[in-house]
Amino acid sequence: MLVVLGLCGAAWTVPGVQSVLRDSFTERERTYIELYFGKEPFFDGGELVVPLKLVEHGDTGGRHSVRTWAQDSKGRRLAAATETVTTKPGALVGVDVRLRLRHGAERDVDLVEVTLPGHAQRLRMHLH
Repeated sequence: MLVVLGLCGAAWTVPGVQSVLRDSFTERERTYIELYFGKEPFFDGGELVVPLKLVEHGDTGGRHSVRTWAQDSKGRRLAAATETVTTKPGALVGVDVRLRLRHGAERDVDLVEVTLPGHAQRLRMHLH
């Protein structure tokens, strides 16, 4: 028993171990936003519709910009849009971002990318 207590005391002096143990026994405030595709993007006439879902985890809620763009296989942007979404803590919010494409560009779309400016989240989906 003394050996176990001694090992625990020695482990506690290591900063990394202290942090892991605190995380194990202490509920820490973690505010973040989940961002994901609600379903696969689809074409509606001359627009690419990108269905997105957001859930804010935290206690504030607020207004967030969602930046979405489509590009071809060579990395050229074909269309871009920014939508503002209002979130509430724990509530699922959906938004369909519509990207207007020039006539005939539907066949050129290779990649859809979505970001939350100011946050680390980034979504990418290849359509071909």
